[in-house]
Amino acid sequence: MALTLACFALLGAGCGGGDRPGGTVTAPASGAVRVVAKEYSFDPSTIVLRGPGALRVTLVNEGSLAHNLKVLKDGEVLGGTESFPPGRTESARVRVGPGTYDFVCTVGDHAELGMKGTLKVD
Repeated sequence: MALTLACFALLGAGCGGGDRPGGTVTAPASGAVRVVAKEYSFDPSTIVLRGPGALRVTLVNEGSLAHNLKVLKDGEVLGGTESFPPGRTESARVRVGPGTYDFVCTVGDHAELGMKGTLKVD
């Protein structure tokens, strides 16, 4: 029973924070994260990567509008998903080094309306 509960806890830790909108998720170096997009937010809104590498981001669009997720460093787009309609899921790999990055939805004014987050690479 304890092993089953531990497995569920580990699975939940990588799924964007469960019922905590805008929470934080931590992934290993070259790990993967699942991010949920809605109007106008990402869950989680903070991603901590435990070392540099190729981060795999899976974006689930649970909103009613098209969304994307782009990773930026000093305003320059390093990579991310294409824009896609509601009800779909898309993935992308982005190579990152140590430092702090932004991630945003570049559709219309979504970022200005709050659809942004922070990626920290240890």
